[in-house]
Amino acid sequence: MNKQSILILDDEEIIRDLLEDLLIEKFNIMKTDSGYKALEILDNYKIDLILVDINMPRMNGLEFINKARQIEPDIAYIIISGNRDIDTAIDALHSGVWDFIQKPFKNINNLNKVIHASLEKRNLIQENRRYKENLEQMVKIRTGELEKKNEELLQSRNRIIGILSRAAEFKDYETGQHFIRVSQYSGIIASGLELSQYKVDLIRHAAPVHDIGKIGIPESILLKQGKLTDSEYKTMQKHCEYGEQILKSRSLDNLISPMNNVLHGDFNNTDDLLATAALIAKYHHERIDGSGYPLGLTGKHIPLEAKIVAVSDVYDAIGSNRSYKKAWSERECQEHIIKNSGIHFDPDVVDAFISNIDQIQEIKNTLMDSQEFQMKII
Repeated sequence: MNKQSILILDDEEIIRDLLEDLLIEKFNIMKTDSGYKALEILDNYKIDLILVDINMPRMNGLEFINKARQIEPDIAYIIISGNRDIDTAIDALHSGVWDFIQKPFKNINNLNKVIHASLEKRNLIQENRRYKENLEQMVKIRTGELEKKNEELLQSRNRIIGILSRAAEFKDYETGQHFIRVSQYSGIIASGLELSQYKVDLIRHAAPVHDIGKIGIPESILLKQGKLTDSEYKTMQKHCEYGEQILKSRSLDNLISPMNNVLHGDFNNTDDLLATAALIAKYHHERIDGSGYPLGLTGKHIPLEAKIVAVSDVYDAIGSNRSYKKAWSERECQEHIIKNSGIHFDPDVVDAFISNIDQIQEIKNTLMDSQEFQMKII
């Protein structure tokens, strides 16, 4: 094992030499008569313990220790004091010096005992610091791993929603980027209602699958040119309940291992997302006056998430080209939403929609369906 290093700082040469003779067998020894030279040594060498005389010219022992601690705080300091310095040595102990040895050195065993005890204390302090640093590093690494898992979970969950949205789009291909626009509009409206960011994000991410139930509607009805018959319209209405059933399905739960339950933090609860999506899918065609479907709910009985998506959905649908109609003008779209406030739409949701119409129009223009798509469906 490598020897530990001791620096002897004393202005009396005989004391330096005596201490060196006593300690050289067990320790690497360096010595000097000046506090300034001792500071230079600390800048260039690893020192474990310093034996410091209190009374020295130019820089006394306590002044040196205060300066030395700024260079290396973990060094063990032992004061060397004469009889007349005993009170000063005791004061030094109160200020953080670890021990003191009185001159002349009458008991060599006591000298060794004091030095070894100080070095052992120093080692314990350093081990404790290393343990804390390693623990902090381990926590940092673990936190990074959890954040990565959370991000992967977020991406997987969003990808699932995207896949479902894309599946609905292939079934009802006339809708173009309708799902994305409705998602963005809904997030803006939810923010305008001053909902929590968590709730805003849930609604924004759940909104794209509001029409996922159309997967269960026959294409002969879904893609029919012209007005639906009463029977066909009743069948079309079933897409709300189909959507809820799809999004609430747990048929594969037993095939999937449970996720690590240490994952925490906002927006990692897939159940919340799917539950929100299921509410939206089922109730986004309900109307405030009770004339909607599938249950004919009124006012406060309709989930807020569905009320938000209802405005976004209708606004985007009437403002887009369809096989059975041409897009309404922006003015006509806004007038329709306002006119139906309190009838079809929740008044608070309509207010949030109008208050943020500039943002909504910006999204509408940015995510406008391509000219090729529009020509295809006219």
